[in-house]
Amino acid sequence: MSQFQAVKIEDAYNAWSSTYDSDRNRTRDLDQQVARDELQNLRCHSVLELGCGTGKNTTLLAQISERVCSLDFSAGMIEKARARTDSPNVTFEIADITKRWPSNDQSFDLVVCNLVLEHIEDLGFIFAEGARVLTTGARYFVCELHPFRQYEGTQARFER
Repeated sequence: MSQFQAVKIEDAYNAWSSTYDSDRNRTRDLDQQVARDELQNLRCHSVLELGCGTGKNTTLLAQISERVCSLDFSAGMIEKARARTDSPNVTFEIADITKRWPSNDQSFDLVVCNLVLEHIEDLGFIFAEGARVLTTGARYFVCELHPFRQYEGTQARFER
């Protein structure tokens, strides 16, 4: 019998939320640096953050935008993000981004997606929803694992 047991991704991230920020994670740290380097000088009216996790990039997004809507499917991650981010221009919502997003058409001028797409089977839907919610001339920022990392078997992991 294997010492490892399959866990639903949502349950895993709820459990991981308590140590996610303190665990050694070079991918998470690199993602945060890249997001800061690429976005810090941008100014937006509204940002939709997909998979906000514990809010590692949410504070930056609140600084560059008048309004941020941060989504995640993990209640544990959202709880940590709320505690970390005290900006009045940020709202958090539990949402499954593989289903229609809780956003109006053409309501954001930036969609941000960091370290989320490796969990998504139908990327076409994600980009179609992005096209639906973005205003004309808006931006879609994606920061993701290089596919070769996944081909090598690299996966998100944590210890209980």
